[in-house]
Amino acid sequence: MEIKLEEISVVYARKDAPLKALNNVSFTIKTGEAVALLGPIGSGKSTLLQVMAGLLKPTSGRLSVGGQDGPIVLSIQEPQRGFFAATVREEVAFGPENLDLNRAEIEARVAWALTAVGLEREKWETSPLKLSGGEQRRVALAAALAMKPRFLLLDEPTIGLDGPGEEALRQTLQRIKTEMGIGLLVASHDPDFLYMFTDRVLVLVNGELRADTTWSAWAQKASAVAPDLKLPFLLGLLRRLAEAGAPVNAAPATPAEAWYELSRLRRAREKGGPD
Repeated sequence: MEIKLEEISVVYARKDAPLKALNNVSFTIKTGEAVALLGPIGSGKSTLLQVMAGLLKPTSGRLSVGGQDGPIVLSIQEPQRGFFAATVREEVAFGPENLDLNRAEIEARVAWALTAVGLEREKWETSPLKLSGGEQRRVALAAALAMKPRFLLLDEPTIGLDGPGEEALRQTLQRIKTEMGIGLLVASHDPDFLYMFTDRVLVLVNGELRADTTWSAWAQKASAVAPDLKLPFLLGLLRRLAEAGAPVNAAPATPAEAWYELSRLRRAREKGGPD
């Protein structure tokens, strides 16, 4: 299954002047991919996700979805604000109930989704509004997963999470990516979070797609394309070390390779020379 965008533009009508939120954006994303969506505030990330989820009709351009069955599900910023059910179980069951599934299938999906996000069973009958911020995020993610999506779109999923909550979410998304084979597109201002489980990077600036690349390639051109965007800490550190003359690869392909470069440099310095 794939989602294909061809020259998508979105223009919002305003009293003073029209606002072009997206400008001729084109790319394709397939199931099995984990893609990061970067961009400064106001770059059009949320608008793009809404178009892809079918919640917003573009002003021009073409959006097509092909391949296997399965919905495209968008988890919006601070989704806990939309909670309405009396219990966590009921909140997660709401989506499947609207698919006209039988009760056994609904219950199976709810149990599977809540288990997948690691929410303790004793909290399933609790009001979602009484949970911590991190737990509420897990409930929102479980509600999305219970729909058995082929694509999961997440808009700023780390807002309001502390360090442990963010790490738990990252591990959950990594597990989903590995075990379910769905497509993930995650918009966030936290490049360190995205770097740990995504392989591809889309960069929006002023509604335009300025880059569709890998993390290693983005590390080499980020300062020229979008100087206000931060690199993941590991890539930024390696770039600064390379600029200072250290014998390191400043653009490793994966976080594991980035850690290897730092370890190799440390070992070389302990030996008193390059490795």
